[in-house]
Order: sequence, then C-alpha cells, then structure tokens
Amino acid sequence: MFSITTPQRNNHRAARRSSMPVWHGLALTASFFAVGTAPAYSADFSLVGSDLRLRTLAQSTPTSQLFTTSFPAVATVSETTLEFPDVSSLFDPTVGVPPGFANSLVDVAIDAGEDYLEIDFDNAGSRGYATAFQNTYVFTFADEIALLITEATIDPITTIGLTPDRVTFEDNELFVNVQSLSYNPDSFVRINLNGVLNPDLDPEPATVPEPGTLAFLGGTVLLGWVTKRRDWRPVS
Repeated sequence: MFSITTPQRNNHRAARRSSMPVWHGLALTASFFAVGTAPAYSADFSLVGSDLRLRTLAQSTPTSQLFTTSFPAVATVSETTLEFPDVSSLFDPTVGVPPGFANSLVDVAIDAGEDYLEIDFDNAGSRGYATAFQNTYVFTFADEIALLITEATIDPITTIGLTPDRVTFEDNELFVNVQSLSYNPDSFVRINLNGVLNPDLDPEPATVPEPGTLAFLGGTVLLGWVTKRRDWRPVS
C-alpha cells in the first residue's frame, strides 16, 4: 500500500491549498442542538493531547439496521504528527489488518490539530463512497477534562461535496456523512472546530459500541467501502 511520509504530505497539502479556488466556508449548526443556541467559545479549547478514536456508521435507510464498526487504534492528537496516515494505522499492528480489509476501505489519511480535523485522499484513488442513508465517520475526542464541541465549520479548502447537513456534532464527537460523495487523490476535507473544556463534566469518553468481531465486513457495505456501482443495497 502506497503511503506518503509526513513531510511529503505536508508539502503536498501546501501546494494544493495554494492553488485552490477560495469559496465561502459554511458554518454548521449541529442537529443535536436547538435552533438558536449560541455556540460557546473558549480560548482554552484545544484538541491537542486528547485521544482520537474512529468508528463508522452505515445504514441504508432511516429505518434499516445500523451497522457500527470500531477501529482498535487510538492516537493522541498532536500538532506535528499525522494521527492516522492510512487504513492500516487504524488497526493494532500486533494483530494486523483483517485479510482483504485494507483493499476495500477507502484509504484516507486522518489528521487533527489544535482546532481542526482533516481527511486527505492522497492514497485513495478516484472512486466514490457507497450510497446510503448514512455512511458516516464518527471521530471521538477524549480528554482528561471533558471536551465539548460547540461549533464545526467546513473550511474553504474542502474539495468534496460536504454540506451543512452532513457534518454534525454531539458532546465530544464529530459526525461526517460522506455517503455517495466522489473523490480523487486531490480531494481534501478540513473541518474547523471550536468548543469548551468543562472540568465539571464526566471526563469519560463516549461509549463506543464493540465491532462485534468484524463479522459484518464479509457481507455488508460499511463506511468507505469502494463500490463501482452506485445502487448499493443492504444485505438481506
């Protein structure tokens, strides 16, 4: 599997960003909050030092079965380190990636910093995410002091078709629904985040459902699985 080293990736990003047309960023109001609720700001808010976990949600219709896959790896958010450089990095290196899995999941890189999360498609090729009701990345940030996201904004450098209804948040979790979106190696996503640190709240991270062995992987289209057709249907 082809992987770009961190210095190369950063240079590649910088070159790509400088050539991108600038369009207005889209401020997002999470669907989990009442309309008109003002976002809270904190000069002390930072994702750096928090633990980043990833799980995915796949659901063909609003009433069909929801499939959840949790990935074993946990990365500490750093301003200098690429947290998840490829699909393989989402798994425990002592156990390895399930056979065939890395070739089926979209090979994105995930990077987080003080107030943002980025998804890079350098390694991903040119295809599209499976079509469904939701095909969603769930990013969980766990900190010793409770971290609450209060605002998420699509950065102007984002090049795939994210819209406000696709990006939501609840407590310390960011949800990005990429169902049916097309991508290529030049595609890029950046979501800018703001929030508060609240020492009075329970610092325990949100409960993440167990993957249930990964048995779903053999027969169910989960987030990021590459499909050559766009008429994805749930397995009966």
